Amino acid sequence: MDTFEKTDGLSQLNNTAVDYPKDKALHHLITEHALKNPDKTALVFEERSLTFKNVNEAANKLAKHLLTYNIKTGDIIGLALDRSPEMVISLLAILKTGAAYVPLDPEYPKDRVEFMMEDSAAKILLTSEKFKGHFTSVAQEVLIEDALNKFDSYSADEPDTIVTGTDLAYVLFTSGSTGKPKGVQIKHHNLVNFLLSMAKEPGLTPADNLLAVTTISFDIAGLELFLPLLTGAKLIVTDAITAKDGRALLDLCLAQQITVMQATPYTWRVMLEAGWEQKLPLKILCGGEALPKDLINKLIARSSELWNMYGPTETTVWSTVKLILNDSDITIGKPIDNTQVYILDEKLNNFTDGTIGEIYIGGDGVAKGYLNRLELTNERFVDDIFSDLKGSKMYRTGDLGKIREDGEIVCLGRIDHQVKVRGYRIELEEIEQNLLKQNNVKQAVVIAREDVPGNPRLVAYVIVNEAIADADLKTQYETWQKGLLDVLPEYMVPDDFVLMEVIPITPNGKIDRKALPKPDYGNIQRIGDFIAPRTANETLVAEIWQELMGIKSISIGDNFFELGGRSLVAVQIMARIEKETGKRLPLATLFEHATIEKLAARLDIDPASITWESLVPIKPSGSKMPLYIVHGAGLNVLLFNALAMNMDAEQPVYGLQAKGLNGIDEPLDVMEEIAANYIAEIVAKNPDGPYALAGYSLGGIIAYEMAKQLIAAGKEVKMLAMFDTYADLSTAHDPAVKRALNKGVLLLKQIGHTFVLLAEDPKRTIEYKSLILKRRIIKMFWKLAPGKDEKKEGFFAYDNEIDEASEKALRNYIITPLNIAIELFRAKKRTFYMADFEFLGWTPFAKKGVHVHEIPGEHNTIFAPPNDKVFAVVLQECLDKVSKS
Repeated sequence: MDTFEKTDGLSQLNNTAVDYPKDKALHHLITEHALKNPDKTALVFEERSLTFKNVNEAANKLAKHLLTYNIKTGDIIGLALDRSPEMVISLLAILKTGAAYVPLDPEYPKDRVEFMMEDSAAKILLTSEKFKGHFTSVAQEVLIEDALNKFDSYSADEPDTIVTGTDLAYVLFTSGSTGKPKGVQIKHHNLVNFLLSMAKEPGLTPADNLLAVTTISFDIAGLELFLPLLTGAKLIVTDAITAKDGRALLDLCLAQQITVMQATPYTWRVMLEAGWEQKLPLKILCGGEALPKDLINKLIARSSELWNMYGPTETTVWSTVKLILNDSDITIGKPIDNTQVYILDEKLNNFTDGTIGEIYIGGDGVAKGYLNRLELTNERFVDDIFSDLKGSKMYRTGDLGKIREDGEIVCLGRIDHQVKVRGYRIELEEIEQNLLKQNNVKQAVVIAREDVPGNPRLVAYVIVNEAIADADLKTQYETWQKGLLDVLPEYMVPDDFVLMEVIPITPNGKIDRKALPKPDYGNIQRIGDFIAPRTANETLVAEIWQELMGIKSISIGDNFFELGGRSLVAVQIMARIEKETGKRLPLATLFEHATIEKLAARLDIDPASITWESLVPIKPSGSKMPLYIVHGAGLNVLLFNALAMNMDAEQPVYGLQAKGLNGIDEPLDVMEEIAANYIAEIVAKNPDGPYALAGYSLGGIIAYEMAKQLIAAGKEVKMLAMFDTYADLSTAHDPAVKRALNKGVLLLKQIGHTFVLLAEDPKRTIEYKSLILKRRIIKMFWKLAPGKDEKKEGFFAYDNEIDEASEKALRNYIITPLNIAIELFRAKKRTFYMADFEFLGWTPFAKKGVHVHEIPGEHNTIFAPPNDKVFAVVLQECLDKVSKS
């Protein structure tokens, strides 16, 4: 390459200015094309086929129906539909109303979807009869079936709305590093610029057939669903099951004569493993994670073109493209239209000489920012110092890169710990934060490993609070996975767990992720005896599983999914079985036949016949009356675990943790509402009772209100227990002078009692008072901290917010007498002043009396060993006694 070519390549890198209709909304351009080619087939789904006229007019009618719900330009509408023509029509209809859509995959955990609805303040949830009432939100639920039934009431012409290129088109939530997803705001002009550039390169024409396989919650779906409608190409939509089945995708490519398909490397690998050998007239768009070198030549040999696509959600899907010709020239190419890419250091110096730096992206694809995350927006979207346009921003990608002499960009991976697994962008910290909330987890580090090429796996390295016997490891791992599945999508749940004594660190004190050991994939912790294959088919299936899963010895009763099996290896297994037996089983067979024994038996048959809850099950099994324990001010129910484990084997124990710990739900600040929320979860699992309630510290007050509400509802409360809870009387309604006087008297008594404690145990008293003072200082600084709502980081990110809500609830709650007995479990050692040391203030409120049970320890140590064992015995005796009454 001569000097002129090198210089020219660099100088032209960001010379990408192109005119486009920046002021127009996307649906205006789609409508223009529909009017020009009304009778051409626009969309195909299974046996259904719709023309451009069909799609456009249906979207117009649906938009008019949505407008009857007082939708205005700039509003947000959530969309939760299965993959279908109605899903595509709904997206277009929402745009036509002037609203922006939030794509919600119905397969995602319920709590996560509900957070997206709440965070986006969506006015409407457009869903189907299938999901009616499934998601809880303040949004008005609109069923697509009801809307379709009313289509005859609306004309097919365009709705009378004003939408421009500066209005929002969608808000798409991505994984967040603090355990909380963040919404990226994309405007119409961002999307229009992107799509028109894609139409030119890699290119899409009216003669193309594009196969859409991506969930709408993944931003790349925007290309698949809108680009054909914009260019006149035919859009073929798959259902969710087909999209995950490599063989079904191959069949669909052949049957529908697919010419363009976009997918992650993972999906392309699934198709290759399914037996794809023939060359297809297929333009491949590959992105979502780094293009593996071993895939390149295989894909080139089987397609007409292979394009490498790169770009974060925050810059509107793809920002650079590259036609890949061989595996020796892998780059992410050059910027698309009206897009600039820079390689910068921490001082924003621009490197064009091949020096490695961070990739920044500017131009018309840069999003408006993160919804409700001002500080994070300011951190990631910085002023574009290279632009002459006032107010221009560029996005810090967090990716390392460099510019080659020919002007092409090489991406060198993440700066931080964000990873791509199966095409999904994952903040490992989000998994870690949620894993720390699981039972018996003291410390957790999660990384992505690819010990078997092409099979990336999330591995969690865990330090536990209490040792786990080898025989119990499998059960513990399943419990963790189940807990994570309740709050995270399936692709974010670790495949493997490794117990550690210590987490390795680097000399500068950071976690040394490279030193984390490879999991022993062949070491299975199974329940029950190993059973070897007994039949020819069992032997065949076992050999295939052992080879493809990398596990030395698999019992015929071992569950495929419990062994860490995922879609990719499932495809490989089914392809191998077909090759060996000639029998082609659906990929979904594994869900019902997940063991070697069951899958082998299936081969013997004729082929022709072939959603974070407050209620935490600490120890859910047992025949006795369950005990429900409400968290204390520390919000942690893990401390009840030792108590539960020391109780009778037949004694079920549940904990109730504060709403909002997951960083998604809003903390409740009214005592009656807190109690009602916990009751609802208990009654949903145990509608008939009777009920045994207990509360630790603050939790005792909550348990008291729960008992009050249950009794009012005609339910039987067999036991109400206070675990060292003082009956604080609310002074919220007292005159200000009286409150001030009472506070002064109380302070004097507390100071006096402190001197008594110092005389009895000076060391422990100083430790305890120092801890209380430290907590108060931290809380004071938190309340005064600017931008505290945007600075939530770490495991205890939401404790202060929940504490503040709980304190408000306590301040405003007035305890009234209740016709019940209270079982008071009182700590033997006192570390703070109380006006009533004997009954902790409960005598006026328990009409049937207060029964005192003294337990060892002080307020903060009654659950700690060896106190927990004594506490458990006293508590169990009390429970057994009241259950018989």
